[in-house]
Amino acid sequence: NMSQAVFARLLNVTTGYVSQLERGVKRPTGPTLALLHVIKRKGIEAIL
Repeated sequence: NMSQAVFARLLNVTTGYVSQLERGVKRPTGPTLALLHVIKRKGIEAIL
């Protein structure tokens, strides 16, 4: 498990945005969506 703050830093977004993604309030777009696809396919280590 990773904190929202750390995950937000890795994605270069705010913790509030990560919270909104988790709650389904917002949907990722652009570079954030691309990074999430990489993480899903290859794991978080792919962007560390």
